Amino acid sequence: MNNKALRTLVPALALACCTPAQAQTQAPAQARAPAQAPAPAPAALASEQIAVGAKPYGVQMASLGSGRYTVIFESGFGTDLRAWRKVAPEVAKSARAVAYSRAGHGQSEARPAPRTIEQNTADLEELIASARLAPPFVLVGHSYGALLMRSYAARHPGQVAGMVLVDPSDEGFNPALRRLDAGRAAADERAFAAIVPPKFQPELKLLQPVLDSGKLPFDGKLPDVPVVVLTSIQQAEKPEFFLQTPQAVALKQGLHADFARRFSDGAQVVTAKSGHNIQLEEPELVVAAVEKVIAAADKAAARAGR
Repeated sequence: MNNKALRTLVPALALACCTPAQAQTQAPAQARAPAQAPAPAPAALASEQIAVGAKPYGVQMASLGSGRYTVIFESGFGTDLRAWRKVAPEVAKSARAVAYSRAGHGQSEARPAPRTIEQNTADLEELIASARLAPPFVLVGHSYGALLMRSYAARHPGQVAGMVLVDPSDEGFNPALRRLDAGRAAADERAFAAIVPPKFQPELKLLQPVLDSGKLPFDGKLPDVPVVVLTSIQQAEKPEFFLQTPQAVALKQGLHADFARRFSDGAQVVTAKSGHNIQLEEPELVVAAVEKVIAAADKAAARAGR
C-alpha cells in the first residue's frame, strides 16, 4: 500500500489525519499555495514543557501572541502540535494561540493508562489549570481532536466563546457507513488498524467501540456559540477505499452540515482542494474560520453587554 493510499485511508474511522510522519508530507500540487502567496509559516512551533497534574508529567505546549481570546488547538489521532504550525502563528496576530501535544505524542510524556476521550479531556483541563490559560476560549479541533473539543465544551460551556472543527470526526459516520456497505466499511477499518503505530494501538482499541456505537461518552449540552465546520470533499480519481467513494464523501458532508445547523450561528465551509489535513493544505481556511468565530463572539459579547 503506497503512502498516498495510507494518507487517504486514515480517516476511515472518522478518526484523525494520520501518523505524525504522514502529517508532515507535502500537500498535493493542486493544493499548494500559488507563487504569489505569503511565505509559509515556520516548520515548527517553539514550545516548552509544562508540568501538569497532581503527580506532574511534562506536556509540550506552544503559546504565541495575546488578546481577549485564547484559541486552543487540538490535533487529530496520533498527531502532535506540529499539525498547527501553519495556522497558529497567523491566529497569534490577534489572539493568544495555544497548541499542545497530548500525552505520549510529540515531546509530551506518556501516561500509564491508554487515553480515552474522557481521560484526554481531563488532561486538557489539567493543562489549562497548570498553564493558567484564561477564557474565553475558542476551541479548534482537527478530526478526532474535534471530539475532544466538543467534550471540553460540554463540560465547561461557560468558558467557550466559539469552536472551529476541521474535517471533524462524527459519531454518526461509522454506523452510517455500515448501513451503506458493512463489508467495505469493515475492510477500511481493518486497513486503518494495520497502519496505526504500536504505541497508539491501545488507544485505538478503546476508541473503536465508541465510534462503532455512534454515541459519545460525555453528557451535557454544547453552548450555542459561533461554530464553523470545515469539510473536505476532495474526490479520488480511482477510489481504493470505501471512504473515498462519492457516497461516503457525501455522507460526511451531510453529517457536518447537520452538526453546524445545531447552532444559531453555525456555518460549514467546504473545500475540494484539500484532503483530510485542511490545516496543512489550506491553512488560510482555518485562519479565516477562527477570525470569523472571534468576530461573531465579539458581537455576541457586545449584545450581552460583556
